[in-house]
Amino acid sequence: MADDLKRQITEFMDHCHTCTIATVSADGQPSIAAMYFRNSGVDIYMNTGSTTQKVKNITANSKVAIVMHGDGPVPTSDQKIKGIQYVGIAGIVHKGDTSGVPMSVIARHNAFNSAKPGESVIIKVTPVHIFLIDYSKGFRHRELLEL
Repeated sequence: MADDLKRQITEFMDHCHTCTIATVSADGQPSIAAMYFRNSGVDIYMNTGSTTQKVKNITANSKVAIVMHGDGPVPTSDQKIKGIQYVGIAGIVHKGDTSGVPMSVIARHNAFNSAKPGESVIIKVTPVHIFLIDYSKGFRHRELLEL
């Protein structure tokens, strides 16, 4: 059951291009940001400016929450609602430690740093648990994958 759920989550993430990440600062101030991402299995990678609020927050508090929903038009019925609720631990990928980072994230990172050297970092988020939301299986249906 867990392997099938993990496969479904990975397939959803493979076809999703954006997410919203929530972070919290050291003094408890929440912050959210829309981000492009790529996944490697259920791990998520993002490229962002090194001085952004999310990087400051992740450095102070590595716990994050992420939501994803399918790209496209607003669902015309509840039964078409699908998405992911993701709780994880985020960290900054150190130079030379990019073996698991998808090439599309590395390309964005390198392009940004070519224009503005040293001003971009890669964030890796490792899940603690993930909910797969799928209302086609029933109203408010969600399945939990604990990792």
